[in-house]
Amino acid sequence: MIDPWNSDPPWIGDDPLASADMDNGARAIDLAEAQQLLASPDDRSPLTRQGDGLVDSAGRRYPIVARRPWLLPHRALDFVDSNQVRVPLEATRRDALAQYLHLTGVKASGWSANSEPDDPWFLRHMRRAADLLAPAAGLVLDVGCDNPQLSRRLFPQGVRYLGLEPALATAQGFSIAGMAEFLPFADDVFDGVAMLTSLDHVLDHHAAIDEAWRVLSPGGSLFLATLIWEDRAELCRDNIHFHHFRDFEIRGALARFGIRAARRYGWKGDRHRHVLYVHAAKPQRSE
Repeated sequence: MIDPWNSDPPWIGDDPLASADMDNGARAIDLAEAQQLLASPDDRSPLTRQGDGLVDSAGRRYPIVARRPWLLPHRALDFVDSNQVRVPLEATRRDALAQYLHLTGVKASGWSANSEPDDPWFLRHMRRAADLLAPAAGLVLDVGCDNPQLSRRLFPQGVRYLGLEPALATAQGFSIAGMAEFLPFADDVFDGVAMLTSLDHVLDHHAAIDEAWRVLSPGGSLFLATLIWEDRAELCRDNIHFHHFRDFEIRGALARFGIRAARRYGWKGDRHRHVLYVHAAKPQRSE
């Protein structure tokens, strides 16, 4: 039997430069379509529309700003200042979630500008991601979507696309403001979940994988792209990522899933890391 983790050589080098075919892509759903999928990020209870916001069963209110629901944990919304979650250090004393949000905000502040659209490594990633996503079908959640108008075009036609992005102020197109660790959706509602170079920006990556599992319907697909580090992986030199994943960490995180395909490529000519693209599946329920 072929091991899907190692069906390609461990290092297959830098594939030829080519951009993805992004003329059409998936159809983005809107707030009206998304509302039936939504659940409280605090207790997963159903949300009802009240005026310019959504309310859960405990009476917590989540605003809708420019037709975009802000579905972060309610405690995070307490710290919103000028479209950003800013948690002062003094607020973190003996408050685990405040500490978590503070650390997340610190890392988010380290972001550099996105790659230029003609950057050769960006173009390679876009083509590889489109290849990974070719089997996607039905309703798909894109976790860490950045610009949903661009990202949805990586997905095949026929897919119904919904993006989720933690930043409260985002680029064009409809998306949900939310966190990968607290997905604001009901159980078993998506046919696919994508995490394309976003998992290493999540402090609790195990919670993010658990949440992806929860919202996937049985038989649904997880599409993951992430860097894998083999050497020079010290995080003290990185002001953006929470993780420099080793291979065994990703294998362990996906142990419950069935691995359909895994492909490895070189990254920026480096020899201390490579990029891994994985198509995994949540098993069907036992009969």
